[in-house]
Amino acid sequence: MTELNGVLVRTAVFLMVEVLVQGDTQVGCVFGGSCVLPCHFQPNSDTILHWVRMKGNNDQVHSYYDELDQLGHQDPLYKGRTSLFHDQISGGNASLRLARVNLQDQGRYLCYASTSEYNQETFVTLIVRAAVSRVDIVLVNNTVTCKSGGIFPRPQLTWSVSPHPATVLQNTTEVHEDDQGLYDISGVLTTVYSDTESTYCCSVQNEDCARKARMRLHPPMQSAPKSEVLLPCDASGLDDITWTFNHNQTILRRQAGQEEVVETEWQQHIRDLSESGSLLLYVSSSAQSEGTYRCTLRYADKEDVTHIELKILQDPFEEGSLVALGVIFVVMLAVISGIVIFIIRRIKFKQKKTTKTSEPKEMIPGETSLFPLMYLWYETTEPQIEETGTP
Repeated sequence: MTELNGVLVRTAVFLMVEVLVQGDTQVGCVFGGSCVLPCHFQPNSDTILHWVRMKGNNDQVHSYYDELDQLGHQDPLYKGRTSLFHDQISGGNASLRLARVNLQDQGRYLCYASTSEYNQETFVTLIVRAAVSRVDIVLVNNTVTCKSGGIFPRPQLTWSVSPHPATVLQNTTEVHEDDQGLYDISGVLTTVYSDTESTYCCSVQNEDCARKARMRLHPPMQSAPKSEVLLPCDASGLDDITWTFNHNQTILRRQAGQEEVVETEWQQHIRDLSESGSLLLYVSSSAQSEGTYRCTLRYADKEDVTHIELKILQDPFEEGSLVALGVIFVVMLAVISGIVIFIIRRIKFKQKKTTKTSEPKEMIPGETSLFPLMYLWYETTEPQIEETGTP
């Protein structure tokens, strides 16, 4: 007799005895995690257990008899993902553990338990949920973007702004389904007014859960190069803090029960991280330190972001500034030299012309003339050229 026939024979026996049927139990399972489908029966000898997915041809999920798992007819969808609590079967526990839960696992399951005295059917409805685990919010130019992903069922996104703007802000929302059946959502809010101390909040929710992200715009800050600046953040005793630079560079992160981690390229710039989360930063130059700094606090149900724009004042002794000053100096020197040469040549030309066309002016006793003095200075300083020739 084959294994399948053995199952059929045992099923035929159960038709002649009392069958206990229990109502449906609903179980919510987290996408990608493990889940237990409960089933309990009155234990006795000759225990037979079958878990069946009530869909189409009733897929075989897991079978147990002769005190062993019998997986020869298991549907490939469940291969390597099911197990029983073997040490508890003798006590009447036929619950099924299902690993790596996905959306295809949703549906109604039958737990059939048979012993020498009883047969029992228990129905379990499995519902898969993928919670909103994270919401990211960023500001670039005049656009605030909010996004989240890996969600099921389909989510929605809503905005709130404080203080309330006088005009309606333009916003768009897009939802996409990935190859696993999960949803990604993103919203874009275009600002139409300038308020550097506004607070933006977006909320992503579905029928099972909700999560939000809030971003507070701190007034722009300035710092001189080669100095320290304190970037404020209020963690309020929270230990999950992340500082980032220009949205994509992680500076440091502090989590409960773990050591503070500072990225290698920032170690020479970080002076201290206070208990409140404020960051003491050493500013080296505008090229390395100027930009957007974000302090992100992660709570159980939200992300709280402080957005700071840091402007580095120009250092007149920076390499670029010295080069510019040098260029200006050379240009000015060339201009002044050209003017001096022009004046000297002009004077020489006028003196020669005057000598040929007129006699020197008789000077009044006590009178001083600048022109003859300059002419005499020029003549005395004019290089003398010896003339040579044949006598």
